[in-house]
Amino acid sequence: MANVPNLLNDDDTASMATAFLTSHHGLRRDIRLFAGALGRVLAGNMSTVQALRDEWKHYRDTLHGHHMMEDTVLFPSLKEQHPELTTVIDGLTVDHRKIDPMLEEGDRAFAELATQVRPVVRVVGSLGGLLHSHLETEETHIVPFLREAKAFPPPANEAELEMYAQGFAWSSHGIAEDVLDKIYELLTPELRAKLPAARAAFAKRCEAVWGTSIAGAARTPIPDL
Repeated sequence: MANVPNLLNDDDTASMATAFLTSHHGLRRDIRLFAGALGRVLAGNMSTVQALRDEWKHYRDTLHGHHMMEDTVLFPSLKEQHPELTTVIDGLTVDHRKIDPMLEEGDRAFAELATQVRPVVRVVGSLGGLLHSHLETEETHIVPFLREAKAFPPPANEAELEMYAQGFAWSSHGIAEDVLDKIYELLTPELRAKLPAARAAFAKRCEAVWGTSIAGAARTPIPDL
């Protein structure tokens, strides 16, 4: 990447851009981890096959949900407020339509992972390639317009509270703690209270799937491990 954005704003505060970029970090982090884990399966280590299948379901649901939020909330709002972004956003939406069948192909391939590894490797490689350019485009053209938003919407109910806690546990993994402290200042006390347990559970899940919960301390959307 030529110009990698910082997670925090220039004034060292967090914003919705920060939360958005930590999601990008998580998407990049996990696609790399899938590639490494699949290499080990190809080498004959079949012990994590079921864990990888389960983790794929988490990943594809997270990625699909991220794109649905963009398509239904973020992008329409930005196009209305900033018509000059229309061409860029239309291109990003086309990417979403390309990614959807990749996720469906991934579902089929991961279901057969115990007997066929190379189809999964191809899907993960293709998806990673498209995500590389897609996320860079968002970070160049979309993220600057999110820097001024300094309030995270409060959860509407207990189910949403739990969903947000799980989402932040995922996106927090591998982010520098001082950056996370700034992000957490944007959240409700109820949500912050749930994060330690959610993050601990996610670290345990990482150990089961990837063999480690070590993930670095990134200050940009690029994983540093």
